[in-house]
Amino acid sequence: MAMENSLPIYIEEFSVHPLKLVSLLLCSLFLLPVSLWAEEEVEKNQIKKHIYTVIEFESTFMNRTKEKVLETLGEPNTRWEHRGKEVWKYNNIIKDQDKLWDQNVMFDFGRVNMMWATPPATPASDWSTTSVNHQ
Repeated sequence: MAMENSLPIYIEEFSVHPLKLVSLLLCSLFLLPVSLWAEEEVEKNQIKKHIYTVIEFESTFMNRTKEKVLETLGEPNTRWEHRGKEVWKYNNIIKDQDKLWDQNVMFDFGRVNMMWATPPATPASDWSTTSVNHQ
């Protein structure tokens, strides 16, 4: 009989109070979105693109094939043709003089033949202050 008396005490000691259960569920529901937001931030930081110095960019991509550039940098922001040669522009990918610059890459026979940095696109009111020497 001693065992029968101790069994109900054991169950009563570890029974869950409904208020505790509800508060635990509410806390977990409030904290779940925070943990999901944290995961999204980690993914965004991993997706950040690499910012190159001028020398690093030139040494990495000069004379490389289009496929290699596309594989490394992804799709360019702009594509156009100049004198029969394809030009790709990547926005804000070069850091020089503590500023971010756009990088233009010209292909000849499927390989990078020429590249030059330009200041990022500015509003029409700022065109008068843009220097031509940086092109």
